[in-house]
Amino acid sequence: MKTMKKLLIIGLIVLAYSPFATGQVSRPVVYKSGNVYHGTYDKFTRPNGYGTMDYPNGDRYEGEWLKGKYHGKGVYTYAKGGRCEGTWVEGKMIGPGKIFFPNGDELEGEFTDGMSQTGHGTFTYINGSVYEGDLVDGVPEGEGKKVWPNGASYTGQWHNGAMSGQGEYIFENGARYTGSWANGRYNGEGRYTNSKGMVTHAIYKNGKVEQEIED
Repeated sequence: MKTMKKLLIIGLIVLAYSPFATGQVSRPVVYKSGNVYHGTYDKFTRPNGYGTMDYPNGDRYEGEWLKGKYHGKGVYTYAKGGRCEGTWVEGKMIGPGKIFFPNGDELEGEFTDGMSQTGHGTFTYINGSVYEGDLVDGVPEGEGKKVWPNGASYTGQWHNGAMSGQGEYIFENGARYTGSWANGRYNGEGRYTNSKGMVTHAIYKNGKVEQEIED
C-alpha cells in the first residue's frame, strides 16, 4: 500500500512538471478566428509564456505573451513585408524597438504607445540617408539632423518631415545656408555662403532671393 502511494506521489510530481501541466502543446491550437498558435497557454487557452501566432492574413507574431496579449520581447512580421521588433506591454510595443519597413527603410527609437514612434529616434533610409532627432509618429518633427549619401547635411528644426524653422544646410561642396526655412526651402532671412566664402545675406522666398540685405 505504501509502495502504491509512493508511486502515485511520484507520478503526480512528474505530471506537475511536465510540459502539458504548464500549457505546452506539441500541436497547434486553432481558434475560431482562424488564428493558429504554437506555444504555452493558460487554463483559458490564452497564449501565455512564449509562442508563435499565425494570422489568416499571413501576419505572424513570435515572442512572449501574457493572458493572450503580446507582453515582453517579440517580433511582429507582416505578410506584405516589414516587421516590428521590440518590447511589448499588453499588446502594444512600448520602450526600445525597431521597425523594418517593406521598402528597406528602418526606424529605431523609443516607442510610447504602439508601433508609432514618438520621441527621439534614428531613421535610416534605403538610399543611405540618416535622420537622427525628434519624431512624431515616425516623422521628423522638432530638432534633428539629416545626413545624405553625398555628404550634405541639415541640422535644425523640422515640421511634418520637412526642414522648417531655423537651421543650417551644408552642401557637398562646402557651401552652406544658415537661416529660416519652410517646407524644405529657404524662406525668410538667411545667409548663403558659397564654396569660396562669399556671403549673400537676404530675405528668401521659396528658395530664391527676394531682397538682399546689406551688412
